[in-house]
Amino acid sequence: MLPANAEKRTIEILAAEKIIADISSGVYRSPAAALKELVSNAYDADATHVTITTDPPHCRTLTIADDGAGMTVENFIQVITHIGGSTKRLAGEYSPKFNRPLIGRIGIGLLAVAQLGSRFHVSSSKFGTGKKFVAEVNLEPFHRDDASLRTLGKMRGDGQVQIGAVTYVDDLPERSDVQYTVIMVPDAKKGLISEITSAIREVVGATEELSIRNGRVSTFLEIANAAAHSKRADLVLDGYYYMLWELGLLCPVNYIAHEPFFTHERSIEGIDQITIPSIEHFQVTVDGLEIFRPQRFPNTAAIAHNGPDPKIYSIEYDHMIADRRLRFSGYVYAQPPHIHPEELKGIHIRIRNVGIGRYDKSWMGYPFDEGLKFGQITGEIFILDGLEPALNIDRDSFRETDVHFQAMRAYIWSTLREHVFPDFKARSREYREETRAAGQDAADSDFREALLQLPSPLLEGLRKSKTASLSPMLAVNGRVEINQTWFSQFAQEHGFTREDEGRFLRLLTVLLSADLLEDLTEEELLPLLSAIAVAVR
Repeated sequence: MLPANAEKRTIEILAAEKIIADISSGVYRSPAAALKELVSNAYDADATHVTITTDPPHCRTLTIADDGAGMTVENFIQVITHIGGSTKRLAGEYSPKFNRPLIGRIGIGLLAVAQLGSRFHVSSSKFGTGKKFVAEVNLEPFHRDDASLRTLGKMRGDGQVQIGAVTYVDDLPERSDVQYTVIMVPDAKKGLISEITSAIREVVGATEELSIRNGRVSTFLEIANAAAHSKRADLVLDGYYYMLWELGLLCPVNYIAHEPFFTHERSIEGIDQITIPSIEHFQVTVDGLEIFRPQRFPNTAAIAHNGPDPKIYSIEYDHMIADRRLRFSGYVYAQPPHIHPEELKGIHIRIRNVGIGRYDKSWMGYPFDEGLKFGQITGEIFILDGLEPALNIDRDSFRETDVHFQAMRAYIWSTLREHVFPDFKARSREYREETRAAGQDAADSDFREALLQLPSPLLEGLRKSKTASLSPMLAVNGRVEINQTWFSQFAQEHGFTREDEGRFLRLLTVLLSADLLEDLTEEELLPLLSAIAVAVR
């Protein structure tokens, strides 16, 4: 507390204009994350189609068009002049036409365009109005290098800070039976162009399996397959195709074939216990290519792997946490020998059908060491209610102090610790034991058949009875015998394992059955048996 009788001085706290510029143009982690926000806005507007063109491979101009409800010029001015003050959900939590759970709530979606370019055009029309508006948004003054040298000074009287300017023309004629919003970035940022054209990957020496410079693919499945068959998607996809692959992970679109799991080449245990959300009446295309969720399990290595079948562990949660409902569903998928590509390891959280950031390989900071099993699991969480207040401004990460986030993390951790990993390990042990037993049965059968080929009169009775026992611990026709008490002591003296015992007994049975030991004295037999014991270890 300040001394009551001391002279007090006050100075203003100022920020550089560049701070606001960085917030307005650097919110999103990648081009795909920025485009996701514009796709989400179209989804909220009840669009059925979003069409993105990037002018590949040069990527000098970007256009994002949708057939959603559109905006009046008044709507647009409200949005562009109140960044961070969304009123979208005042009318309800669902869209009016398709009853979609609304995604936007913070009111910074248009800033996604600023990350693609500091100057862009917007045109839009609402159904039945017969008119449209065209606007140019210019954020260039706040992106100049000298912005860091200028201070914002005092805010305007309404508490807002100017970050750019809008020039627009309204009441232009348009067909009354159309609705749309089109955003066009005429000069994409150089950093975006560098990423899309793979200049960065050329520097690090990555080998690209798919590159826009070598021609376009005909289906998104080609992109998904290239990633699924590789260790890392970003090593086989150039920047352009990696952007499309990541856009599929983040956007509210369907999986390829409407689900991420394929059982025609390998069974997946527990697949009938989960329900995968489906997206209806919504399609996203980029440069004519329809975008899908790219997850495909099991991958190539898992199909041919000599181990237990993959398994799905379902997730269901519905509780009131701090007087707010938290409800989500999802799955954990376990697949030996590993999850490929690397980008799909971990847990991916989706809120209202939109991916929040990339897969979290740490499983929200899971505190236990599970060894190699940690690289053999992946999962998705579909948030149905709650958690949204925990979202950071970039909609790409969470505030970990939020009670909903903490409750979800605790549930995921307990699911892994108490169910997934113990069961996964038990199934691996069981598979090894079954495989070993099956191998032992096959070896016993082969051994029996080999003995039957010996020209020994001892085996005549056995040849006549295919079901007769041929255990070396039992007599064959009353003559071939091994004293169990003696053998136990002999095996202990020679340090036999269980596998050593089996090999020794088989070899001894062959020698006895062929009448090769019957003329030996005990003094001659024991050294021979000791030599055999050394040989089989």
